[in-house]
Amino acid sequence: MVIKPFHHIGLAEILEEQLWLAFTKSGICASELKKIITLKDFKNQLEEKTGNNFSKVDSLPEDIEEGIDQWRVKGHSARLKFEISAYSSFQQKVWRSCSRIPFGETTTYSKIAKDINNPKAQRAVGSALGANPIPLLIPCHRVIRNDGSAGEYGYGSHLKELLLKREKYANVLG
Repeated sequence: MVIKPFHHIGLAEILEEQLWLAFTKSGICASELKKIITLKDFKNQLEEKTGNNFSKVDSLPEDIEEGIDQWRVKGHSARLKFEISAYSSFQQKVWRSCSRIPFGETTTYSKIAKDINNPKAQRAVGSALGANPIPLLIPCHRVIRNDGSAGEYGYGSHLKELLLKREKYANVLG
């Protein structure tokens, strides 16, 4: 009998949005907005995709809580670990680059492409950001078009614009 590692789901609040976080001992592997998906549907989606069972926890582990607290202050966190090894190296490079965008600031798809040494891959960068399994914590909403417009977002451009406004407002207050 093969014993699978533990997989859990907890709830966090980021930028005034409640977020389901799926995690293992290796790090956060997925997230979804609570207002978009029920816990049951999120669990089913994860179990279908990974073949692993996920159980809800009442509180997040201390290291994840501390990482989220640091993220709330700085807009990124070196303490947060992400379990994204199942994704392509290109996607991982895009998400690492995206994770370095300062809170309240934006960059463009073409700048991300240049940052990962693939300057002609703007569209592929957009596709990688669209596949981001951990939105908000890997802040793909901070990537905009060259013309300054918001561009696409998995949760809709309206939410992307709202998140960017919340970050800018928080920066002014902070």
